[in-house]
Amino acid sequence: MTDTPPLPASFDAVIAAYPREVRERLLELRDLVWDVAEGNPSIGPVVETLKWGQPSFLTQSPRTGTTVRIDRIGAGHDVAVFTHCQTTLVDEFRAKHGKQFDCDGTRGVIVPANGSPLEPAREHALRDHIEAALTYHLR
Repeated sequence: MTDTPPLPASFDAVIAAYPREVRERLLELRDLVWDVAEGNPSIGPVVETLKWGQPSFLTQSPRTGTTVRIDRIGAGHDVAVFTHCQTTLVDEFRAKHGKQFDCDGTRGVIVPANGSPLEPAREHALRDHIEAALTYHLR
């Protein structure tokens, strides 16, 4: 994995009240987003911000992709990698990797926050999804 930038204070404030397992999974997903972004030069610079109060990653210039958001789902112990619901990204993910994860309609891939690191096959599937989102406009 690459060197992930320091956690912005705004992100820390959002996840501070979450249960430990949820915080750890969100930080693991954050590292994964940065690793994918830095591993593909066609993605270009990525900006980390809050959108709708959720940790979000946007391609900057050129706008190669759609926003990737990560957050807890409701009050439970699951988190999700969210993408724009009007894209085909979650449907494509479901067709390719649907047996490994549940999905939240057309907006997110649900990742249980069970405290154990992602298994390699599941991590690969999420990398594929994140890269598809961050390169969505290059198609």
